[in-house]
Amino acid sequence: MPITLMNLRAEAEDEARRVSGARALIQNGDEEALEQLEGEGAWIAFPRRPRIRRALAGRICLVWRIAFEDRLGRFVEARLVPVLARVDRGTLANAQSRRSQILPLLRDAEDGIRALVEAACDEWASTATLMNRAFTAARLAREDAIARLPQSPHAPSQPGLFDRRTERGQQAQAAMNDGAEAAALDRVRSIGDSAAIVRRPARLLLVLLP
Repeated sequence: MPITLMNLRAEAEDEARRVSGARALIQNGDEEALEQLEGEGAWIAFPRRPRIRRALAGRICLVWRIAFEDRLGRFVEARLVPVLARVDRGTLANAQSRRSQILPLLRDAEDGIRALVEAACDEWASTATLMNRAFTAARLAREDAIARLPQSPHAPSQPGLFDRRTERGQQAQAAMNDGAEAAALDRVRSIGDSAAIVRRPARLLLVLLP
């Protein structure tokens, strides 16, 4: 059987840098905040840094999430989409009444903005679906290749009359084989669960007011 060796060092280093960068953003309490966000509606925040307020330039920033889930409700692919929207200056003039004034506007415009976000993500969604199919096919092919590996035959033995060590060893090996088969079946079921993905409607996560 021909063997092809691939050098994935560059890809591995890129992935290591990406993971390190993502972990650097994690802070204590992030998991609790994420659970709270999932259970509530969109958050409304007011940036404190002048640089962010200048970047908004009187606009509001809406951060949407569009995602694919498997049949167990786990995220398979997700993407954040920022949207900048202009509003009347008088709406944002009074800091104390911004929240009460902006909520009705968001409710009126939410469906229209969601449609635009989802349409803008159609190409990404198609790519994500193809990648998930390819990844699933590769995992199934790997499981099939493992299952086809030849099993080591049991060496013939002639234990003594009172020597049960060989028999106990064979029983232990049989138990290990059964456990390996059960684990393989669990992996195949898990692959099947992650193969059937569903695109969820875009969800508004964050509203950033100037």
